[in-house]
Amino acid sequence: MFNVPYVYIQEFAALTKELNVCREQLLEKEEEISELKAERNNTRLLLEHLECLVSRHERSLRMTVVKRQAQSPSGVSSEVEVLKALKSLFEHHKALDEKVRERLRVSLERVSALEEELAAANQEIVALREQNAHIQRKMASGEGPAESEHIEGMEPGQKVHEKRLSNGSIDSNDEASQVVELQELLEKQNYEMAQMKERLAALSSRVGEVEQEAETARKDLIKTEEMSSKYQRDIRE
Repeated sequence: MFNVPYVYIQEFAALTKELNVCREQLLEKEEEISELKAERNNTRLLLEHLECLVSRHERSLRMTVVKRQAQSPSGVSSEVEVLKALKSLFEHHKALDEKVRERLRVSLERVSALEEELAAANQEIVALREQNAHIQRKMASGEGPAESEHIEGMEPGQKVHEKRLSNGSIDSNDEASQVVELQELLEKQNYEMAQMKERLAALSSRVGEVEQEAETARKDLIKTEEMSSKYQRDIRE
């Protein structure tokens, strides 16, 4: 049987132990590299999202970031450039946040004004409906605008009409003219009511649009506040 010197066995054990340590260190370094790659990818995704978020408000800022990326040999911004871009975007965010808040305030004021106008339009429609019903009742009862009231000093129950014939009958021409007047008045009231309904529908539609704008502004505000917190964390890191 071949005997291995004890010294070789010790050296082999030491080399094996050292190899295991190197393997562990290599695994740790690979994990660190993976984490750095993931972090860099996340930073790039965040930067792209930020560029998309503010591009419609500040195109020049987006072009500046693109130029910075183009200047890098690898085509990707370094961490320093990313932080610079984040800082610039954060500064721009403060101005954007003020604009969003102002837009939200104006939208809410417009909603309040339109709601007041809508309430006034509803009141006008109610008044027109009451007038319309009153005219229809008068037409149904045979009364008209030319019919006079009781004459002061006469006994109760005695009515005198402006155009009553000598035999006590009512002039048919006068009655016909009263009906025509009532019909014209009724048509006018119906026309005004139709106009008010159209105006009411337009106001309701406009209120809905403004409320939608206000809701969009609220969402933008929440989104920008969330992004602001993330910018601050990234810049501090």
